[in-house]
Amino acid sequence: MIKAIIFDVDDTLYDQKSPFSKALSQMTQLHLTPTELANVFNRFRDFTDQNFHQVTAKELSLEAWQTARLRHTLATLLTETITTDWAIQFELAYHQALAKIELFPGLAPVLEKLSHCFKIGIITNGPAAIQRKKLHQLQIERYVHPDDIFISDEIALAKPDPSIFTTWAHQAGIKANQAAYIGDNATLDITSAKHAGWQTFWFNHRQAQQIQPAVIPDQIVETPAEMRELLTALIQAAPV
Repeated sequence: MIKAIIFDVDDTLYDQKSPFSKALSQMTQLHLTPTELANVFNRFRDFTDQNFHQVTAKELSLEAWQTARLRHTLATLLTETITTDWAIQFELAYHQALAKIELFPGLAPVLEKLSHCFKIGIITNGPAAIQRKKLHQLQIERYVHPDDIFISDEIALAKPDPSIFTTWAHQAGIKANQAAYIGDNATLDITSAKHAGWQTFWFNHRQAQQIQPAVIPDQIVETPAEMRELLTALIQAAPV
């Protein structure tokens, strides 16, 4: 029986492509088709997911990593070299847009109901200050107790290490088979949570063509509406 539902943050609770697109429009003269923009954003996300451990391990400063991320993302689109100063300006524009993010449509009332039936948690990779700002903007404190929010930068554990999931469950007093994790990344979220013994719901709303999870998710949903339906079904099935 599921007793706790834990969420990833970026591109799971909100549309991360929107603030990225706004920053890109502000900082460049690029005119991309929806497909081109989706491909560029996927490069941005893939680099973030695959290489943030370099910051956690102190192999790169956050600024150097951000510059490398943009060089990777925009390598085939910009003729000029991306400097550290330009990367900093892009990040400022990006974070100004992040300051206006909202939960996916219709998710707030579902989270409100969910919080009355289950323990709700957050497990996310990223710099603590940045992730905290996102969570505050999304008003996650309305649904999640502060003790149930795990940010990799704060606890020296990061996905895909299954230890971040087992540590959360131990602290919350939840058995592994009583926890379900919802995330958008097949490897970081789904495979690692499964290796911790959790149930998993893959929110594959980008129809990712990436390597499929090494394990089979318990559910796959591909739109915000499908995620709301899944969460609503869990609420309806919860014990009174």
